[in-house]
Order: sequence, then structure tokens, then C-alpha cells
Amino acid sequence: MKAGSPNRVLFTLSLLHGATHLFTTFLQPLNHELKAFFNLTLDQDVTRIPSIYLVSYALANLAAGLFSRHFQSRTLLAFGPIFNGLCVMAMFWLRPDQYIAACVLVALGAAGGGLYHPVANLLLTRTFPENKGRALGIVGIGACVAFIVGPLLASILVHRQICTWQHICLAYGSIGVACGALALALVPTDEIIRPEAARAAKAAADQTVLAPVLLFALFLIMAMGPREMASWGLTAITQQFSAKSSATPVDPGLLLAFIFLPGLIVQPLAGKWSDTFGRERVLAVAYLGMAFSLLILPLVPGGLIALPYLLFGVAMSATVPTMEALAAERAPIHLRGMIYGLVITSAIVLGSLGPLIVGRIADAGERTLESYRNCFWALAFGCMISFALALTLKPMARFAKVEQFGESRNQPLVTIAETEPVA
Repeated sequence: MKAGSPNRVLFTLSLLHGATHLFTTFLQPLNHELKAFFNLTLDQDVTRIPSIYLVSYALANLAAGLFSRHFQSRTLLAFGPIFNGLCVMAMFWLRPDQYIAACVLVALGAAGGGLYHPVANLLLTRTFPENKGRALGIVGIGACVAFIVGPLLASILVHRQICTWQHICLAYGSIGVACGALALALVPTDEIIRPEAARAAKAAADQTVLAPVLLFALFLIMAMGPREMASWGLTAITQQFSAKSSATPVDPGLLLAFIFLPGLIVQPLAGKWSDTFGRERVLAVAYLGMAFSLLILPLVPGGLIALPYLLFGVAMSATVPTMEALAAERAPIHLRGMIYGLVITSAIVLGSLGPLIVGRIADAGERTLESYRNCFWALAFGCMISFALALTLKPMARFAKVEQFGESRNQPLVTIAETEPVA
């Protein structure tokens, strides 16, 4: 594949997407091990760790959206996983009295991970202006693989006493560093992948009104926030709930894998469906599916516990390429990185409340099975709010007159010689 070919961009961004999310949930099936190592007593002490990750990750998304106008995409996409990986590797040397240091390393690593999405999505939507949803869905497969393998492998290795959670940090961190180095060789320069972007952005700048774009972004953030809370809240208490729900609990790493396994198929399909049937419709149906799965999750028999996790994963996976494509289409090209960074930052900051909320609900109920049931139902209520808000997105786009910013299907921005079709 040539340096700037669409298929090479698709492959490389899939790899980097996986490297980014290898670190997102790999510690969450190891909550009990973290509590024991750092001498913690409350659930909220360990659910605080993913909340810290998400806040830092979100703020880095905003910074990346701004940096994308001033730095080479290749530089940002390589630096992110290298820095993230080094921070994760450093956790190998932590001592039991260094809980605060662990939180700092998590926050710093997440800042590196947050550089990926605004830069990569800007690059991807410029490369595939006619089928953004499908391209974003294909790249999402890389993240799904990391979300599946990361926590599952960590859980198996630690719970079978093959290694400690710190050895996992050392191994995973080195993978991140290697992927970042590989990005320097594989990511094409901005001049190759978008040679006419500067002229198109200048032309769009004369017609852009920032206020309507920000107004629509606000509504998209409001719709995404409860969804983010549900996703991260569920992963944060899976190990605790699994231990309470059955005499022979399912491995928490396996349950987390069930959440992300459907994404291998659903993300490309949902992206294509959103291209065809409308992004707002796909979002609304997906949010409804998330709410239903959370409602039934604490009610199903222990032997069937994987089913609501799978259903949740199907619905959650469908929201990812759909939302990303929608955010891209409602902003002009020269503002797209900044708007996408703003949307992701705000939604994930709201989502970081999810682990904190479920931790407090569980501790208030003395970590009984009923208290975990209440956690799931609180998250389901949030998904219903997302469903209601998703129904307002299309009318709001018309009201704000931001539908015009999607590129014309007849005028793609990429002018790469001998381009190849989407794989």
C-alpha cells in the first residue's frame, strides 16, 4: 500500500486505536487485587482510578483538537501511545504506600491516550468523506480487540497467579511504546493525505458561524454524557457484582470481553447503517438498547449473566461510529478537530462521574447484591435520558442550520494518486 493510500490510513489508525484503548479498562477486572495491594477498603477507592483516567483523557482530547491545527498528525498519533505506555510501565515499580502516585501515573498516561481521537478522526473523515460512518466503524475494530484482549488476558494471568498486576502494566506499556514508534513509520504526512485541506478550510472559514455549531455540539454532549456514565460505570463495578451474584462467579475479564466482543461486527455495520438510515435514528435505538440491558442485568439468573452484557455491548458499539460521524458532519472542516475535541472532552468528563456514582451507591448500600442492582438501574435511567435527547438532535441540526457542513459527496477532499477503496 502506498504511503497515502486510504487502505493504509485505515489499517494504521485501526492499530493505533487498539494501542490507545489497551489501557482503558485492563485494570478494572483487578479491583480486588488493587485494593489488597494498596490496602484500600472502599469500592469508591478503586472506582476513583477509572474516573481519574477519564477526566485526564477527556481534557487531552480537547487539547488534541486544538493541536491538530498546528502539529503534524503523525507526531501527535505517535507521541500519545509512547507517553501512555511509558506511564503504564512505570506502575511496575509502585509500592503499597504509593496509591497517590498510581493515580498520578494513570492521569498522565491517559493524557497521552487522549491525543488519538480528534487527530485520527479528522484524518479519517477527510480521507473518506462519502462513507465516514463505515470507515469509523472499521477503525473501531482495533479498539474492540484491545477492549476484549486487554482486560481478559490481564484477568486470566493474574487470577491464575501466572503474574501480578504490575507485570501486566510492564508488558502492556511496552506494547504501547512499540505501537507509537510504529506510527512514525506508517502514518502519512498531512501533506500527502490532505493536500487541499488548507484551501478548503479557508473557503469554509468565510461562511462559518461558530455559535450554531457550538449549540449543536452542546446538545450532542448532553446526549452522550449519560451514555458515557453507563459504559464506564458498568465496567467499574463488574468484578464486585460478579463476586456477589453467584457462588461460582464468572471471570470479570470475560464479562468485560462480552461488552466489547460485539463491536467487532457491530461497529462497521452500525457505521454503514448510520450512513444509510440516519445517524440520529441509530443513536436513539442504541441508547434504548443500553437502557434495557442494564435494567435486566441484575435480574437474570447467574448462568445467563453474559447475555445482558452482550446486549449492552451490541447497543454501546453501535453508538461509537455513529456519534463520531455525526460530530464530524455538523462542523466545518477547519473547526472539526476543535469541535470533536470539545464534544469528546465534555462527554467523557460527564462519563467519569459513572464510576464515582456506582462506587458511592455500592458503599452506601454496604456493597450488597441489592446495592449493585441499584447501581445498574441508576445507569439505565441515564441511558433513557440519552435516548430522549437523541430524538432532539435532528430537529436541533435543522434549527441551528449545521446540516450544511457535511462535505459534498461529489467533492471529496482527498486527492491521492491511485487511491484504493475501503477494505
